[in-house]
Amino acid sequence: MPTAMADTNPDQVALATLDDIVRGDYPAATAPFDQRMHKMLPDKALGQAWDAYQQQFGAYQSHGEPEDVQRGEATVVNVPLQMARKPGQFRVTVQPDGAVSGLYFLREGVRVP
Repeated sequence: MPTAMADTNPDQVALATLDDIVRGDYPAATAPFDQRMHKMLPDKALGQAWDAYQQQFGAYQSHGEPEDVQRGEATVVNVPLQMARKPGQFRVTVQPDGAVSGLYFLREGVRVP
């Protein structure tokens, strides 16, 4: 469960989660997940989702600067991805306590609802 403080920087949470995913350290990537996310996307499922995303978009190359959108108390963080075949987007929703309550691998340009 999340051990982050209330002043956690959502960009840092997003980038650390992305770094863990890219390294294949899915237990570390899911560590900040809230209880609902742990049930919806356990370690193995996250790894499978990342593998499927790379099959479609190509291997991960690099990422750009995070962009934040406030949605109530939560911060939605979008990180542009440079993949081998086409650009993509990594999105996480970070709660004020640092818990991740949403995670998506998207095509480039998907707007935050």
